[in-house]
Amino acid sequence: MFQRELARALHLSRRGAYRDATDALELSLVAADSVRERARALILIAHNLPRQGDLPAALRRASEAVAMVRLIDGPDQDEWTAEALTELCYVYAQFQMGRDAMQAGWQGLAAARRAQDPAREAWALNRLAVAFAVTDQVEQACQHTLQALEIAQQQAAGERELLLSCLNNLAHFWLQAHAEAIRDEDRRSAAEALAQAEPYAVRAADLVREEGNPFLVVVSLSNLVELQLGTGAIDDALLIADEYERLAQRHGYAGMVLQARAQRALLQLKRDDCAGATDALPALATLQDLVSQQAPQQLPTRLRRQLALAIYRACKLRGDTARALAAHELLSSLERQTARSAMALQTEAMLIRQEFEQAQARAEHALQDARRERERAELAEQEQQRLRREAAELGRMAHEDALTGLNNRRHAEFALPLLLERARQEHKPIALGLLDIDHFKQVNDAFGHGVGDQALQKVAQVLRRQLRSADLLARVGGEEFMLVFVGVPAERGQEICERLRGAIANHLWGELVPGLRVTVSIGLAAGEPPAKAAMLVETADQALYAAKHAGRNRVQVMGV
Repeated sequence: MFQRELARALHLSRRGAYRDATDALELSLVAADSVRERARALILIAHNLPRQGDLPAALRRASEAVAMVRLIDGPDQDEWTAEALTELCYVYAQFQMGRDAMQAGWQGLAAARRAQDPAREAWALNRLAVAFAVTDQVEQACQHTLQALEIAQQQAAGERELLLSCLNNLAHFWLQAHAEAIRDEDRRSAAEALAQAEPYAVRAADLVREEGNPFLVVVSLSNLVELQLGTGAIDDALLIADEYERLAQRHGYAGMVLQARAQRALLQLKRDDCAGATDALPALATLQDLVSQQAPQQLPTRLRRQLALAIYRACKLRGDTARALAAHELLSSLERQTARSAMALQTEAMLIRQEFEQAQARAEHALQDARRERERAELAEQEQQRLRREAAELGRMAHEDALTGLNNRRHAEFALPLLLERARQEHKPIALGLLDIDHFKQVNDAFGHGVGDQALQKVAQVLRRQLRSADLLARVGGEEFMLVFVGVPAERGQEICERLRGAIANHLWGELVPGLRVTVSIGLAAGEPPAKAAMLVETADQALYAAKHAGRNRVQVMGV
């Protein structure tokens, strides 16, 4: 029964029938006979519920999924952990709980990378980006989504939802930035954000029409309409708004129906403004109705603020000061309402989490009582498992740098010959970079070793976020790091190192301590795999010396 209901649920999800799919998954959950079956049903339910607007239920199911996968004992545990934490990350983000979302997202991403599963890694990056967006870190959100998109483009057709999610999220993030810039009357930033959003919104709209999932079609087309609202392609946008409103009505996506109507009213108002019309009462009346306190709460507060701002500017343009003032007061009210709603939503999430943790604690006490009744053989087996886990943790710690969390010199010395042999067998080039922080002693002398340690941690963080999971990254000395890329020719290796150097040089170090500036020099050895790893390291060391001798804050490449 479990497999039958699971297959039915997956079929319904692909068609965008998320409510029916969730009902089928709840039935499969009842019929589940194993921890893995229960975990699969819980993860899929947590994936579907946010699209129905049921965030409290989504948080409960995602939390249950995370707890369930911890009971899985096997080589695939990281894969399950990555999926469960990725869903929890997304749900926390919908609750506007950025810190909790990022914590779950980073843990999910780490699990996906341990499992060496590209699709799960891309989903984790995608959801982590949403967490960054919630905390208004648009640049980080886009950076992580671009990494996810790079992976998604290499996946099979079965991961089309992942590809569309990346494209739509990138379009959405930049369109959000465009709306904020318009609100702040920053035309230059608005134009730049719109230009960034365009290729992703257009590509998603083109690809999604090949899909059988109406929900993804509606989301993609709504982004395209938002883009055209900014570019002024009003007639085209009105046709697309009509199209996706009909689709949303047919499938019961009430929130998207409201969004289509709001976008249409904004388009009509913009057309009136472009034509110099003094009478725009129909469009203004529609906007007023949508943004009023009586309107359903399915319309996002962000969009309601955008509508109120449009009313204010339209009335001001037409000299209707009374209505302009009323719209401005409504805008202020919506700002306060947004803050209250966010606080209420987060409070609800914390209560749900507390309720779940209490239930877990009660279950744990019951489990402990049961354990006391078990036979000595079972206790001995548990002790052996604990010792194996501790041994594995000690092994991990032996290969990990305590300060930065990166691989350490011991791990680099162990892994480098293996990577070299792999490159040799696969007939691929290899590149090894040695990165050294410029004048690091001066940082310690001027600001203290505590700041120096923080600078090392930040450099490691920047490097980790910029590199692929397959690349070797290790701290091999006080301020020296090693980077190894298999299958990367010299030109590409230099581009990567230049990007890393620029990211570190352009980081806002003054936020850590005023007056601090950090740059790095990188020596890169690249080419065909040499006979011994030491030759690669020695060449990179010579290149690093040349980079320092040439003035530092640069990349020097030498062939091997």
